[in-house]
Amino acid sequence: MSVVVKQSRAVAINPTRSCAPIGAMLANYGIHGAITINHGSQGCATYPRHQMARHFREPVEVASTSLTEKTTVYGGKGNLLAALKNIWERFHPTMIMVCSTCLSETIGDDIPGVIDEFQENHPEITIPILSVKTPSYIGNHTTGFDNFLREIANNLPDRKKKKGETNGKINIIPGWVNPGDIRELKHIVREMGLHGLWLTDYSETLDGGYYEPRLHFARGGTTVEELRSSAKSLATVALQRLVGGEAAHIYERRYGVPAHVLTMPIGLANTDAFVETLTEITDHTIPEALQVERARLLDALVDTHMFTTGLRVGLFGDPDLLEGLVGLVSEMGMTPAYVLTAGENGPWGERMVELTQELGVESEIILKGDLHELHKRIKAKPVDLIIGHSKGKFIADAEQIPLIRMGFPVEDRFGYHRRSVVGYNGAIALVDEITNVVFERKASSVVSNTLVELGVEGPTSSPIILSNGNGNGKH
Repeated sequence: MSVVVKQSRAVAINPTRSCAPIGAMLANYGIHGAITINHGSQGCATYPRHQMARHFREPVEVASTSLTEKTTVYGGKGNLLAALKNIWERFHPTMIMVCSTCLSETIGDDIPGVIDEFQENHPEITIPILSVKTPSYIGNHTTGFDNFLREIANNLPDRKKKKGETNGKINIIPGWVNPGDIRELKHIVREMGLHGLWLTDYSETLDGGYYEPRLHFARGGTTVEELRSSAKSLATVALQRLVGGEAAHIYERRYGVPAHVLTMPIGLANTDAFVETLTEITDHTIPEALQVERARLLDALVDTHMFTTGLRVGLFGDPDLLEGLVGLVSEMGMTPAYVLTAGENGPWGERMVELTQELGVESEIILKGDLHELHKRIKAKPVDLIIGHSKGKFIADAEQIPLIRMGFPVEDRFGYHRRSVVGYNGAIALVDEITNVVFERKASSVVSNTLVELGVEGPTSSPIILSNGNGNGKH
């Protein structure tokens, strides 16, 4: 039976999380022409920019109020007022998002009050200016992303709509994903003959092209006008429970837009749930193109099950990503032995226990954990694979266990932000990658669809062949 445990050690060693402001900054990059002001010290803007630039391989622009010792004592109101004015005069953005930091929250700066004062003094500036609370001592990077989505849902949609008025679109909240994931989700929605309104969409703003002359703002992103009209959508579909789930419910409570909160669509069953939800909302039928992709995924699972069944996997990362991945690895016949996240969400842990029981696997769900904690468990009871972001490479190198890189940040590989793990195509790519890693680790060669184990010899000095499931050889 699966169990939930909580790391008792207070000090984090090789943590799996990032700071809260980085989540709000990333989400804001999905709004066309929007600019972030980080209300804190310069380092509070430099660290997120560094992390995002290394993951997305794109220049990341974030403004800072550059609080110092003086403003720490007397308050940063003057710096914030000056920053708002400078950003407007130099860039003329479509929206400004001010995110707080540990410093500005601790000294008690009233950011919404400062914004109100600025707008009263500058009535000619009519763009939306939002304030998002993102102190890093509460939650982590996913908390910042989710808080931003809540602010969008509460403040931007136009509440003045006539009864029955609709824009014919579906609000889709992908959550914390990569640009490649958003493009795959768009592909599914297009194949369904539907129109999505994306909250938010950084598939081009953080994975754009090289244009000459350089554009004033990166191409792509959801426009403020689209966000205004999101109250008129047919429904809201959140594809992560903890990043966007509450925003979907806000749309339902405030604007009467039905909410559908799903598990991240990784793997067969989770993608089926997403596609079926779209059909329920619109009465559209599932097109042949998606049926073909689904059949191809099923075929990949059947073709690889003899290689992956029974393998033990250690997973770490964000809760919503882990929930989707547990479904896929279980569909591949693998056991998610350890599932570790930095969050301290008890209800999520309970839901994971229910999920693993439903899938027929046993897992140790570790809350508020770091990679040192995961490493101790792997040393005591090894796994065959690790799935998580780049910081897991220290465990992989020390224990000689393959690491399937996924999540944020992936900074020691190139192009991973363009890949997709969602949808039928994303699952096929994952099945291929995982199986090929198994081949590389456990087999010297593959003969007639069978694995030949490395360094294992029978009585006649010939290698042992593992059966491909047709009844011959050793299973």
